[in-house]
Amino acid sequence: MENIRRQFVNSLIEAEKYCLAADHLIHVSLKVVKDPKLLLRAFEDIYNALVLVISTVLRFEYLYKRISLKRDSKENLRIFINKCSKRYGLDEKDIGLIKEIIFLGKKHKESGMEFSNQGKFVIVDDELGTFMLDLEKIRIFLDLVKRVLGNSKSKFIESF
Repeated sequence: MENIRRQFVNSLIEAEKYCLAADHLIHVSLKVVKDPKLLLRAFEDIYNALVLVISTVLRFEYLYKRISLKRDSKENLRIFINKCSKRYGLDEKDIGLIKEIIFLGKKHKESGMEFSNQGKFVIVDDELGTFMLDLEKIRIFLDLVKRVLGNSKSKFIESF
């Protein structure tokens, strides 16, 4: 059991490192370098932190037999939203932002073309749909992930 707890803690520490990296990129590096490509790097860190926190929460809830997991990641995300989100202090707005981060993260991975334009970073998908990331949106995403991470740590501490 101690080994399992250590894995949960290590996952949350890794997610926190991603958050700290994104925070540094947004609040320090971007002010000095002024390169919109840093927005994409910060978004990647935010996406990785969110995915890591969600998967850790799902594993934690599964361990305590509150949920059952599936092999399909979309189904597991649905389980997180329907069965875990309220327990971890997330409202409908937060869930919408989580879905947006996951959607944009997948679009970024699949994208054949991305570029920066006027302080924004643009992702173009195969159907020529465009999705923009700007500093304000990245800050909102980062605040959400920090909140989810903090709520998760609080729940884990209560259980241990």
